Amino acid sequence: MRTNWFLLGDIHGQAAPIEYFYKFNNERLNLDTFQNNLILLGDVGCNFSIIGKGDEYCNHSLSRFPFTYICLRGNHEARVTDVVKLFPDKWEQREKYGGIIYVEKEYPRIEYLEDIPAVYEFSGYKTLSIPGAYSIDKQLRIQNNWGWFENEQLSDSEMEIGRNLIEKYPIMDLVISHTCPITFEPRDLFLKSLDQSKVDKRMEIYLGEIEAKLDYKRWAWGHFHADRLYPWDGDKEKLMLFDENVVDLNKFMTMKRTDSLVDIKA
Repeated sequence: MRTNWFLLGDIHGQAAPIEYFYKFNNERLNLDTFQNNLILLGDVGCNFSIIGKGDEYCNHSLSRFPFTYICLRGNHEARVTDVVKLFPDKWEQREKYGGIIYVEKEYPRIEYLEDIPAVYEFSGYKTLSIPGAYSIDKQLRIQNNWGWFENEQLSDSEMEIGRNLIEKYPIMDLVISHTCPITFEPRDLFLKSLDQSKVDKRMEIYLGEIEAKLDYKRWAWGHFHADRLYPWDGDKEKLMLFDENVVDLNKFMTMKRTDSLVDIKA
């Protein structure tokens, strides 16, 4: 079976971006007959509240469409290993893409990457995945008893796992993360009402360290609710995605300097 590989940013528990993409691109991309793998760059929403009805709604909604969802953890969702501990009989740990994934048996096409830095192979591209980020609305979420997860960011020991990985694998085709290296923060998108000195930047600083040491071709992240290609750095290119533009992974990996976001869309 022929295979499509796609990238998309935060969908926050809503299947509407997937439904729109499917409705308007099914015939052109043969979505009903191809194996479609969609890498979601965090804040997917299927584990927003661990056991909430909203999670079930997200799972059901996404499962209506012919995609396998490969979910990187963002900051507004529980760690998949925490969910597995609560419901061990409902989940399976599998080896796939050259690494470990987690799958809820009832929703076999929604796959979760590890909660720590890990190496996978997607469409033949050696990929480093780095989950987690800081929630700038942390206090609001705590005050209103909304979902907030104390372990949303990587711990020091988990960051060390990433450092060890890039020592072992110093060359990567692709890096996927939820937030971005600190040098590439989209400061023009920062909320003017938010005091940035109170924002925990540990993840961004850490990713900056990884970015400086790793030999990679492409890096994609979500988190900032906007779509953007960054200026080239040698042969390296970086991509920020939200929920509107589905990107073709292979087009992104092979894009030319003259290509725009439109050129790499699916």
